[in-house]
Amino acid sequence: MTRQAKAMLDSWMSLREADFRRIVSHSSLTADMKQALYRINLRHAWWETGDDEAHRMARRIMKHIRKRIPFPNPMHCRTMSMDGKIASIQPSNGGEYYHWARISTLTRNKPIHAPLIIHADLEPHLHPDDPETLANHLQLRVNEDGTLTARLMTTQDKPPVRQTGDTIGLDWGMQSLFATSTGRLYGLRLFAWLKQRDDELLALIRDLARSNVRYKQSKRYRRFNKRIRDYVTNEVNRVLNLIADDQVRELVVEDLDFRHGGLSKHMNRLVTRAGRGAVRRKLRRLESATGITVTPVNPAYTSQECPSCGGSARILAHFGLRPAL
Repeated sequence: MTRQAKAMLDSWMSLREADFRRIVSHSSLTADMKQALYRINLRHAWWETGDDEAHRMARRIMKHIRKRIPFPNPMHCRTMSMDGKIASIQPSNGGEYYHWARISTLTRNKPIHAPLIIHADLEPHLHPDDPETLANHLQLRVNEDGTLTARLMTTQDKPPVRQTGDTIGLDWGMQSLFATSTGRLYGLRLFAWLKQRDDELLALIRDLARSNVRYKQSKRYRRFNKRIRDYVTNEVNRVLNLIADDQVRELVVEDLDFRHGGLSKHMNRLVTRAGRGAVRRKLRRLESATGITVTPVNPAYTSQECPSCGGSARILAHFGLRPAL
């Protein structure tokens, strides 16, 4: 639990670092003050003892951020991550289930033995010759409807970093899921599919409002949301698998979002959360599984001003991130 609480706090601090940087970059502060605040933000030294103007300003900014987004409360966490000290994965001696989880309890020498159903996508990795092996780790999630979902994790040796291949820039958004620096567009069908689901979502929300039913209390609403998240995740994985083939050495990623003017605020919020998470998880997966280097870049002004000449040339010609228009 200590490791899980630390991961939760680390995630909060990483997100607030981006919020802090965004506030400073859009402010009217002097260039010297911005540089001082950037250095403080990089060290996460927002509450560092210091009476100079930069530290005072950093504390004011973080006070403003914490009013909007307070520290995470572990009591609201629905997921429990259990390593081998708490839950050990054991093969079965026969019967209907092939694996069992032995979970320790507060009563000495009285563990709980729970059968595990292996997902079809995980079964190929249980073969002895597969480089990806089952880890002695169990993740348990309490769903909003009160049911439990157990997830097993796998591990594999990290491959060497690729030294040969092409460097491809990725600009991701909604109208086309990904646009590459080579001028190719991927995921063009996603927006049309989401537009259809958006109409259905709005109709469902109106029905729930007329019935005085809260969104989270509706199983139909939760299933509909899960369907959208799963579709976005599958599309992200499919497209990135197509892009990251054997000839790619590095992916330079411009971090945008999935919001689009043609969708409702409910759909934009849902898809933005699902899309960002799916892209980041898949990029981490590509790094750890294939050795491709993923380099994030700040999207601000990359398609308006050339960093080399200061002119209006497109980023394809100078930065390798967007196709020329």
